[in-house]
Amino acid sequence: MRTSPPPASNDPPAPMLAASAFEQALERRLGPVVRALLWTALGGYLSFVLGGQITGHSGVPFWLRLAPGLPLVLLVVLGQVHRAPRHYGALGLAALSWLELGIFLNGYARPEGLAWILPAYVVVPIAASPIWLKRRYFVAAAVICALLGPLPLLVLEPAGRWELFQYLNYMVIALVVAAVLNGYQVRLIRQHLELERQLRLRADVDQLTGVATRARFLEDARHLLVAAIDRGAPLAVLYVDADHFKQLNDAHGHAAGDAALASMGRILRENLRGDDLIGRIGGEEFAVLLPGLELAAARLAGERLRHAVAAERSQGRALSISVGAAARQDETGLEPLLARADQALSAAKRNGRNRVEVVS
Repeated sequence: MRTSPPPASNDPPAPMLAASAFEQALERRLGPVVRALLWTALGGYLSFVLGGQITGHSGVPFWLRLAPGLPLVLLVVLGQVHRAPRHYGALGLAALSWLELGIFLNGYARPEGLAWILPAYVVVPIAASPIWLKRRYFVAAAVICALLGPLPLLVLEPAGRWELFQYLNYMVIALVVAAVLNGYQVRLIRQHLELERQLRLRADVDQLTGVATRARFLEDARHLLVAAIDRGAPLAVLYVDADHFKQLNDAHGHAAGDAALASMGRILRENLRGDDLIGRIGGEEFAVLLPGLELAAARLAGERLRHAVAAERSQGRALSISVGAAARQDETGLEPLLARADQALSAAKRNGRNRVEVVS
């Protein structure tokens, strides 16, 4: 993880969840909803057909009215087997299309006319509103619900003014309710995802220094080590410790110590490459993983950090750091490499501090 400084109180708020990330998250959440709706659509449609067969007469043969149930079964199976998130919306819209067509077949040439199927035309868009989480799905579903089912029936069996008013009135209400439910749901999901993002950021980034937390650093460092081993690429580690930090805390208070640590975090971020991984390992200890660097280059990076810190002042006194550097040799685990860098840091402290030591 590459980290950025935490926002100060007078900084603008952190950017909201990116549109692409939001859409991907919506697709992931859409899957269970679409699968549940596919089962509901199949069960509801079969019940609708059988109920119509039992309660009245229709000019459309029973087998033809039952026929849309077959593609609904196939869509249910497809929804269970094929779980690519990007296809969930298409599955839901396909099921909605067959459902609307089936409602038309069950209402055509029936004595009750539009009144028999009007409740279904009202219920379907409200029930299907969960699949409208993306705008293009919303538009497509609204068109299907408003036109695909009822329009052929209104053309083939012209309704009277009262029936037409009923249909238009109820359909407008249904679409408005669906849009309200959809908008509320999308807003809740967006707020939930943003909260998740902020919680992950707080868990992964040390809020005082703006670098990775210990747990995040170790996790990412292991991945980088494996990648370096696979490619046969060099890799180095710096262990950085603030000199005389306890004296600074004792003399000037914890606020001064926090300010010094925040300055160190900023200096580390500003004087290292974007690909370098920085983590706060302990109270005033930092570790830096340097992909692609040999030991000599790592030492130069440590010296650059040391000079940058020495130019910083806190409570009227100069800051300094001790740095230990080690490069990967035959280590296949992270801990032995960090231990060698820690040994170099101990040598830097024994030899007078404010210096860089290496172990070969």
